[in-house]
Amino acid sequence: MIVYDIVLNGEIKETIKPKKNRLKEIYTYMLDQTKLMKAKYGENVKIKSRIVY
Repeated sequence: MIVYDIVLNGEIKETIKPKKNRLKEIYTYMLDQTKLMKAKYGENVKIKSRIVY
C-alpha cells in the first residue's frame, strides 16, 4: 500500500492513505489532496510517498 506523508519544516504533519489501489485513481486523488494541503499548510509543504506492507 502506498501512503503519503505531509511534511512541513521537516516534521510529518499527517499521513494520507488512499482508499483505492489503482495508480490512475491514486494519481487523481493525490492531485486533489495536494491542492487541499497547500491551501491548509501553505506553499512550503512537501508530500513524500512510501510503501507500507
